[in-house]
Amino acid sequence: MGDDHLSISQKLTLAYAALVGVGGIVGYVKAGSAKSLAAGVISAAALSFVYTQLPVTPFVASSVGLGISGALLAVMGSRFKKSGKIFPAGVVSVASLVMVGGYLNEIWHILR
Repeated sequence: MGDDHLSISQKLTLAYAALVGVGGIVGYVKAGSAKSLAAGVISAAALSFVYTQLPVTPFVASSVGLGISGALLAVMGSRFKKSGKIFPAGVVSVASLVMVGGYLNEIWHILR
């Protein structure tokens, strides 16, 4: 499947997975945080699942994506509020907020 066949939701999910994965790696390299690495890699892997499942089972995939992005919004939003650091906390918070809205929109359209 080429990029021309990907939905907007899939493209955004793939970019979000990359951001979260890279953020976890950067957290590990810069601060030696194994928690950041684990959270980033696990979240990126789960979002990769969401990416593959969006065209197959959009409700399930969007629900999983909503859970992941909501959790990341809560955690990284709290970190951004405490630290004021743009990266990774601020960037991941904004991206997570956008993805929460996107997944809610997908779910809303499915349930209508």
